[in-house]
Amino acid sequence: MNDVCLVLEGTYPKLVGGVSTWVHDLTTALPDVRFAVARIASEDEPARACEYAPPANVTVAQAADGLPPARAYHALSTGLAGETARLAARSAGVPFLLTEHGLAWHEAALGLPAAYQYNPELRADAHLELARRAYAEAAAVVTVCAHNARAQRGLGARPLVIENAADAAEVTRIRDGIPRVGLVARVTPVKDVLTFVRACALVAGEIPEAEFVVIGPLDHDASYAERCVELSRRLGVAVTFTGEASPRAWLPKLDVVALTSVSEAQPLALLEAMGAGLPVVATDVGGCRELVTGAGLVVPPASPAATAGAIVTLMRDPGLRRRMGAAGRGRVLARHRPELLADRYRRLYEEHAWA
Repeated sequence: MNDVCLVLEGTYPKLVGGVSTWVHDLTTALPDVRFAVARIASEDEPARACEYAPPANVTVAQAADGLPPARAYHALSTGLAGETARLAARSAGVPFLLTEHGLAWHEAALGLPAAYQYNPELRADAHLELARRAYAEAAAVVTVCAHNARAQRGLGARPLVIENAADAAEVTRIRDGIPRVGLVARVTPVKDVLTFVRACALVAGEIPEAEFVVIGPLDHDASYAERCVELSRRLGVAVTFTGEASPRAWLPKLDVVALTSVSEAQPLALLEAMGAGLPVVATDVGGCRELVTGAGLVVPPASPAATAGAIVTLMRDPGLRRRMGAAGRGRVLARHRPELLADRYRRLYEEHAWA
């Protein structure tokens, strides 16, 4: 019998990203907890190799084959994952738990493609209804930031905030004299990489020697990635698109990390940059403002000019970069250490699943 069955849409272990990293880190940090990961995949998903090697306490199954038996079912979003876990928990007479990173019902209302990837017929009003059902029946509803908790309460939930975690290992800066800006994200519409590319063109007009890099997979939405690459060519700005790559290997080369998303919760990409002592520029969506205030600059979404202005401000002021980088690293060490997250989830399982 599994202790916990995690139910998720896509992601772990075949796709990289914030949720996948979260799953891998949590299951690795709780080696005595037996996890099953039930993965909902789209019918036309291409064959993919696993991007993560699950630890010994984890088994992975396709949700289409039925959910494995467990003492609790823990969904990592509303929508199909939440509904599948809710019904399985009700049938088995065990607790249903819910953790939301991004809010699927909010992203559906924005028309973001990811909200419809696993069931194109599931429209925005249906997403909203599934969220209400999940909130009403979950033994515990967890989110990662106060901003999302307020939105959940508006639909009747009583959420608990457990913030994300990131490694804050010392990073040795590579001083090659080249000012370099990076965006760490999968290249998809929700990350609004097109705005980042447009901002890079504006920054290059102010700081011609600057270099720009997008660190993240290009195959999650290949047509969108092609648009981003083509835009950089059309604007005449050299943006390096690394494809799947280790952010940890790139962070020492960067001076500023930007994130231009139109929807977020508490981005691991920003936490990892802050843990490495880098200042950040983030759009004012989800929990970004509460995460980065004092450790970076916050700009409106879909605004290349504001994004570029913030990047230029940081690039031209080494003292400001150092102060904000130190503040971000201190925040990660104080509030976002991996052992804090693991301890809080162990207590959550003990309280709601194993009592």
